Amino acid sequence: LSNPGALDAAAISVTMTAPIVPPEDEHQEAPGPDDGANPTSGTATPRRHRWWIAATVALVLAALTAAAFLVELPYYLVQPGSVRPAEQRVDVEGAPSFETDGEVLFTTVFLSRATPALMVRAWLDDAVEVRTEEEMYPDGDRDENQRLNRQRMDLSKLTATRVALDRVGIDAAYSAEGARVLGVVEDGPSSGVIEPDDVIVGVDGGEVALPDDIAEELGDRSPGDTVDVVVERDGGPPTDDLQVVLGESPAEEGRPILGVEVEPANPTVDADVTVEVDSGDVSGPSAGLAWTLAIIDRLTPGSLTDGRRIAVTGEMLDDGTVGAIGGIAQKVSAVKRAGIDVFIYPAATPDDEQREMRRIAGDDGSLWPVADIEEAIELFAPDGLPAAG
Repeated sequence: LSNPGALDAAAISVTMTAPIVPPEDEHQEAPGPDDGANPTSGTATPRRHRWWIAATVALVLAALTAAAFLVELPYYLVQPGSVRPAEQRVDVEGAPSFETDGEVLFTTVFLSRATPALMVRAWLDDAVEVRTEEEMYPDGDRDENQRLNRQRMDLSKLTATRVALDRVGIDAAYSAEGARVLGVVEDGPSSGVIEPDDVIVGVDGGEVALPDDIAEELGDRSPGDTVDVVVERDGGPPTDDLQVVLGESPAEEGRPILGVEVEPANPTVDADVTVEVDSGDVSGPSAGLAWTLAIIDRLTPGSLTDGRRIAVTGEMLDDGTVGAIGGIAQKVSAVKRAGIDVFIYPAATPDDEQREMRRIAGDDGSLWPVADIEEAIELFAPDGLPAAG
């Protein structure tokens, strides 16, 4: 999820046709009084009953078949998705770009609502994971979850662009217009003061342009201190100062926090080179590492993959670290089914998930974990990247 990484839907049509009685042979002789065609004959009723029984059974079977494929259950199936080329989705302006004879491929998972028929498939295929609606959408808002995943994909493309430009020696600055609030810790310091979708533009008298600016402004504060926070709400002007009593980080004793989850608001990458990435209908951040390597491949001569087709997954973080993603087992299965020999994935993937990955892939050395972009580049270009054009 890139959300747990991209996701397609399949429609199934069921047509029900009632049995059709074949017409009489036009050369057939007129029926006699005892051949069963006489409406007063005692054999006509059983024949009509047999047709009605057959028709009823056919309709019932058709209805059950339709229900098996069309009736939705309160579950979702996470299934192996597709493996798609990344370089052809990258467009570069302002610098030479190069074609490659290999491919960096990004991976997806296929998410669908469960039906009785699909539940049977999930039972037969151990690469398909069944999740409850609460597990998929803990806050109960599917549309909001999809909106956030689209935002995460947009952010992942910008992060990939900045990291890639930096690695090939092109100056690139990452900027935004504040820190957009994704969530507020329940009963935390900002609960009842700051709201989701607020954009924090000031903290304790200092300007906030990026999320990291919040921690910087709170650097000389302590848990329990009261600070002023300025936000933009519902597209309006900045609010008057909101008062927040700082909490303490559960991960680091003595570090003050607002108790909010944030992301850059309206982020951009400022550089002399413009990079556009077409992610299509795929959402989530899990393609970030693939985008980064694809951009590097387009900006450097030769083939980064040495002519090979290599599948990649992992979130690209702004410091160059490769973050863990969801649906990793399904992605391994998709890569294996596509006949790809090498799959690069985040070293931060939990151990139990890595064991499952090895079980699916087999012990053939096709799984390559990387902790950051430098390790990924080292796998491709141990002697270093060629100079950008």
